[in-house]
Amino acid sequence: MWATALQVNVTGNHVLAEEAGAIFAAQRLPASIVLTSSANAIVPKSGSEPYDVSKAAINHLIRELAIGLGPNVRVNGIAPATVVAGSAMFPRDRVIVSLKKYSLPFDEAQSTEELRAILAEFYARRTITRRPILPIDNANAICWLAGDQSAKTTGHVIPVDGGLPEAFLR
Repeated sequence: MWATALQVNVTGNHVLAEEAGAIFAAQRLPASIVLTSSANAIVPKSGSEPYDVSKAAINHLIRELAIGLGPNVRVNGIAPATVVAGSAMFPRDRVIVSLKKYSLPFDEAQSTEELRAILAEFYARRTITRRPILPIDNANAICWLAGDQSAKTTGHVIPVDGGLPEAFLR
């Protein structure tokens, strides 16, 4: 699990950025790369060390790539909290395990999306905004970082976590 997490999350993003960077350099046009980190890069959780460490490495990789590929290529990232809605990472059986783990009431007859909504609301209650993180929230952050409105931002990771206090940078 350790090697796979690092290979996919860190090495995969590094190779992608190197290849894209070479193309961008040949084009000599301004460009942007946006990588996906996680709130877990800041908030450690028992049992998820490979994932958490690989996401922390992405945060630093973003800074290194911003220096190495600048000034024409900007490199930033997003750090979402858990996205439950519509996520393939949360099949019905995993949602039910989580609902039981947190002693959240549910009915087996409820649809998978209804169960995901219960879990998402539980996670949202741990944030300042009390709103579940949706795929569109991450897409909007990525579009902003990739677009001209953030043309003077590079080397940064934008949290998309609803205000998760334990993920605040110290």
